[in-house]
Amino acid sequence: MKKNIKKSGELTQSSPAYISSRLKIAIALLSIIIAVSYLAISSFGTATTKYITVQDVLNKSDNSDKESLGVIGKLVPNTFHRSADGLTAFFSITDEESSGVMPVSYSGEIGEIFFNENAEIIIQGTIEKDGIFKTTSLSIKCPSKYVDRLEGSSDI
Repeated sequence: MKKNIKKSGELTQSSPAYISSRLKIAIALLSIIIAVSYLAISSFGTATTKYITVQDVLNKSDNSDKESLGVIGKLVPNTFHRSADGLTAFFSITDEESSGVMPVSYSGEIGEIFFNENAEIIIQGTIEKDGIFKTTSLSIKCPSKYVDRLEGSSDI
């Protein structure tokens, strides 16, 4: 606050400058918009997954970046096995466009339907330095049509 001196020698206090309420609202809204935009942009980059073919993964020369990739492929017959402790599954997938085979490791629950060689497997993860695709997410494309076939064949 500024003090003014009157001619008579008395000190008086000047009135403080107030910011208008419209300016306060505009500053608050601008701050909120900037914060929400920053959060949306920063989370969007980590939440997106780029889907590529098995052949594209095999041709990928730079394995040093840890970008999240998604791959859709089919189980290569007779490649599924579990680790000695039973917690990690190892298998290979391929796609219809190439003859390439990609090794995959997955830690988590795998249902019975996984062993159907007609099922398309959708995986998300990263390529490790040793060339194994370490998946963090595994799902089967349209498993209901395979479940119906299995249930129909078990009827007596």
